[in-house]
Amino acid sequence: MTTDWTQKARALKAIVIVLGVLIAAGLAVLIVVVFQRVVAPSGDSSPNQPVTATVALPAGARVITMTGEDDTLLLLVERPGGRQQVITVDRRNGAVLGTLDLIPTEDGQ
Repeated sequence: MTTDWTQKARALKAIVIVLGVLIAAGLAVLIVVVFQRVVAPSGDSSPNQPVTATVALPAGARVITMTGEDDTLLLLVERPGGRQQVITVDRRNGAVLGTLDLIPTEDGQ
């Protein structure tokens, strides 16, 4: 009976040691990943760094308002003839992400 108890205790010790090593390894990996993200954050450029870029507007258009959210810049542009358009620009590199044409309807809906 003593041998059975000794074998169970040894198995339990082995399980505790293996799980302790796994916890320590996981914690080490977590610390390394956090350190890497703090030292070298991901992304092309910081929001605090100015970007020089050219955004092509349609001929005769003018910017009415400009709004920034996160990494995007929204430009409300008035085209010749009074039609308006929203242009979405990536603040990090100046790339045009999309345009939204605002077209008035007859019934106002």
